[in-house]
Amino acid sequence: MPLRWEEQREFFRDARRARYLARLVGKAADLIVAMSLWHIPGAAGVCAALFYLLMCDGFPGGRSPGKVLTGLKVVRIDRDGMDFTASLMRNLPVAAPFLLYLLPVIGPFLAYTVGFAILLIETYLGFYDPDGQRAGDTFAETLVVEYRQGSDGVPLSDRRA
Repeated sequence: MPLRWEEQREFFRDARRARYLARLVGKAADLIVAMSLWHIPGAAGVCAALFYLLMCDGFPGGRSPGKVLTGLKVVRIDRDGMDFTASLMRNLPVAAPFLLYLLPVIGPFLAYTVGFAILLIETYLGFYDPDGQRAGDTFAETLVVEYRQGSDGVPLSDRRA
């Protein structure tokens, strides 16, 4: 049984893949927002930061504030619009260190060590994968592309054609 990506590859053939540096800058901007939310006192800050990290790509148009800043967009391979479930699956690897940080005593150590390992793996996959998909993109069946207006003929619509 072929993967859904193999069936949709032709549709996305002309899509402009996101530049790697733009993806790094966009993710860094989103992490800065999340870390700023983390400093809100009490559990509210932790919940706000985790919610933002997990759901930021589910905002309308598949564009988190970091992606708006860098001119990128997340699209689902099945061409349905981005939703919060796909965003959750896509961002779970990035949010895992923040979740580990909450464990008593050993949490901060695990957050930094596991977080560093995840960062290395995600960076490697995003850079060397032929389609630019990191692990989170593979889990959620998403692709990060340059955002363009619909009038330029590039198939980046959130809806089925």
